[in-house]
Amino acid sequence: MRNPLDFSLLTMAQSAFALSKAQVQNEPGMIVGPIAFVFGKIIDFIFNIAYMLTENHSLGISIIILTIIVRCFMLPLGVKQQKSMMAMQKLNPELQKIRAKYGKTKDPEVNRKMNAEIQALYAKNKVNPLSGCLPLVITMPLFFGLHYIMNQSYLYVSKLGDVYNSLSTAIINIPGYTNIVVPLALPHIPQKMLDLPYENQLKINVATDLSRILSKFSIQDWNTLFAKIPTDFLPQIQEIFSHKQAIERFMGLTLTEASGTGWPGIMIPILAAVTTLMSSYISSRMNQSNDSNAASQQRMMMVVMPLMIGFMTINMAAGVGIYWITSSVFQVAQQYVMNRRAGIPLFKDGIPFLTKKN
Repeated sequence: MRNPLDFSLLTMAQSAFALSKAQVQNEPGMIVGPIAFVFGKIIDFIFNIAYMLTENHSLGISIIILTIIVRCFMLPLGVKQQKSMMAMQKLNPELQKIRAKYGKTKDPEVNRKMNAEIQALYAKNKVNPLSGCLPLVITMPLFFGLHYIMNQSYLYVSKLGDVYNSLSTAIINIPGYTNIVVPLALPHIPQKMLDLPYENQLKINVATDLSRILSKFSIQDWNTLFAKIPTDFLPQIQEIFSHKQAIERFMGLTLTEASGTGWPGIMIPILAAVTTLMSSYISSRMNQSNDSNAASQQRMMMVVMPLMIGFMTINMAAGVGIYWITSSVFQVAQQYVMNRRAGIPLFKDGIPFLTKKN
């Protein structure tokens, strides 16, 4: 006869873990959702190839390959952006003449005439000043799409999903497993699920929901879990866990966990910020301005953007940081080649927009 306490805990587990795959996939919305779906298919395909070559670090290798593929597809757009920036640089003297002609004024009519003349200059030279924003507009949804995937990678990477299902099944086979799992799982269960009346909650396979909870476990959670598992069941679960770690670990980090501010995770936001700064700096060589207001804005963006990316990647899965770092390194190499071909020196008169002119 089942222990009444085990039965009540099992009921609690079934209620608390009731978060279906359909609900999870609907969370990102109309823009990020389709991107996550497509990205998920691509990364699963890449992962299966990487996994055949090596089990260790296969998720990290897959993210790097995915990033390079994405950047290669965006290469024509990036080249077009940089050509547009070079064209803008050539027009800079003419733009300064127009602004000097009208001077600094708050008169709407004067500003309208000045803007009309500037737009005519752009049209004459077939330059679109907004074209430089398009790569960023495309890059950010991809960034958040991967962020969503990494938060539940077991749903998108089929072999990793099999590993989590094996872990869930092995844990469920432990007598009284709910006594072990529920206290650790509660912090990872959405409050909206705990607040729902039991009769309105979804009834699905507990193993499916347990996989979702296990995907949120930190290394401390796993160590606590191992300490509570009976000796007879521990070797099997540790073996499956080692398999999971071999897939998810890369450069000493678990890619599905937040980078955080501890070591070595802090290196992800630092590298993300540094590579973003390098990309912004090299890009600025193509788009220097003698206008003090424009130069001030560019200086601010060169500082704000890396700091923003660094802060964001602290709280995101480390895999997202790997994606951003790889993408930025690719961008730096692309911009450097374009600058060299255009004859733009990397360093001249100090660092632009950080070095004030006398």
